[in-house]
Amino acid sequence: MNAATPATAMIARFRDLCLDANDPHAVGTFWGAVLGREVELDANGDVTLRPGADGGPSISVLRVPEPKTGKVRIHLDVTLEPGQEITDLLGLGATVVAEPDAVRWWVLADPGGNEFCAFLPETDATNDADAEVPV
Repeated sequence: MNAATPATAMIARFRDLCLDANDPHAVGTFWGAVLGREVELDANGDVTLRPGADGGPSISVLRVPEPKTGKVRIHLDVTLEPGQEITDLLGLGATVVAEPDAVRWWVLADPGGNEFCAFLPETDATNDADAEVPV
């Protein structure tokens, strides 16, 4: 696909982003701290992160029994706020999957093993095609 497809009538509205986790509290607390969102724990042990200052969608972290296996088919991209460093994400529980080399971003994993791309403010991706989690 070389050119953008013309917009068509909307069929549905994006509601929530849902992440699966063996430990929703750990993953939800991590993403709540990263994104500056309040963490709400429900009676089932699942976590909801309500929209914050970024105005983005709610994020639900849902308990699943099976472990994460293989490459995820969807991932989050985040840009660090000015003055923040990759070490701040590591301090919250992220782990390094791949450091920048031929690419301009870090690939990290949250405490549940979900990969995400982290950009320093001066190297923010210009489009989603720039950020691909390596196999």
